[in-house]
Amino acid sequence: MAQLLFSTSAFRPDGSSVEDVPILLDARMRLIEPACAWLMHVALVRGRTRSSQTWRTYGEALYDWWQTLEANGWKWDEVGAGELAAYRDQMLRPRRETGQSLARSTINGRLRTIARFYRWSVAAGLMTQVPFAAQDIALSRSRPLGFLAHVDASGGRSRANELTVRHVPMLPRPLSPETIRRIVSGMSSRDRLMVEWAVTTGVRRMEVAGLTLRQLRRSGSEPMVPVQLEQTKGGRARMIYPPATLIDRTRAYVREERAVVLRRAARRNPDFMTDALFLTERGEPMTPRRIGVMFTAAAQSVGIAATFHALRHTFAAAMLRFLQREARENQDLNPLLTLQVLLGHADLATTSVYLRVVETDLSVIEASIDELYDALL
Repeated sequence: MAQLLFSTSAFRPDGSSVEDVPILLDARMRLIEPACAWLMHVALVRGRTRSSQTWRTYGEALYDWWQTLEANGWKWDEVGAGELAAYRDQMLRPRRETGQSLARSTINGRLRTIARFYRWSVAAGLMTQVPFAAQDIALSRSRPLGFLAHVDASGGRSRANELTVRHVPMLPRPLSPETIRRIVSGMSSRDRLMVEWAVTTGVRRMEVAGLTLRQLRRSGSEPMVPVQLEQTKGGRARMIYPPATLIDRTRAYVREERAVVLRRAARRNPDFMTDALFLTERGEPMTPRRIGVMFTAAAQSVGIAATFHALRHTFAAAMLRFLQREARENQDLNPLLTLQVLLGHADLATTSVYLRVVETDLSVIEASIDELYDALL
């Protein structure tokens, strides 16, 4: 069966190191050339896709598709809409391990990735036509309108892969201060700090995992300390503003708990060195996956179903409510545009979903950022 690997720092296609590029191998450990060629194109040539997390998502989608091709004896360049529809229907069925089917957003994401691969294959001359069709669909009224919707000539319609399934995304669900307090009650100081960074700045898992020592500026007299994120979704650098007290508490973790971990790691490997802020007990940088698993397990241990990303929703909704109040006194302030910058969204329509959250869940959103932070102390 196909295998999925990722490049290490030894991979130097143009003389410089490129890590985390997905590589697909067949059962005989040979490169699956069309898949690898597209993944290399995405990672090394295409300028709009600079996030290694996006590369991983694409690689995992193609890996799953290639396993399906092999299991059914299909040739990648001879499949049609029927085979792709069968693959989609297979993903819609409950899985043996969990008894649940994949989320529709995941299914659509995989289908769109496969569609991108086949469109590239046609453009590269590897195929003559794509194995699927597109159709015009009316955009859902529940979907946030784009910033330039008033000059959109499409009439509220879009081209979509006809194989994708209908999916109405749920509104983000912020967590209340009491819920956060319960979740962090049994956490280690390191894990609590990662939660604090997320709930007070809106950072994603990968952004928490990407924090480094050099980003920890000393807090002065200002209540907030600007920190520039370097590892972000889409590779777009942005500023976040953690409270000075959080910076101080994080520096205390570095001096005490992290220093102990480093000494242990150095005894095992004298050449060990890392600039990553949050480390495992063995001195390895915390990964986005490990952070997500940690938080979900902590929530489940107190009977709460929540993901780490809910902390970002909590920050976003609380901050929007705060900015709306501030805008009453400062008419030059645009709450939604400000929130877009803080969250690092490329599209204002993505940010605008929090307007509906604020309208429908005021009991949670009335908690200001200060109240949310107090819940962690």
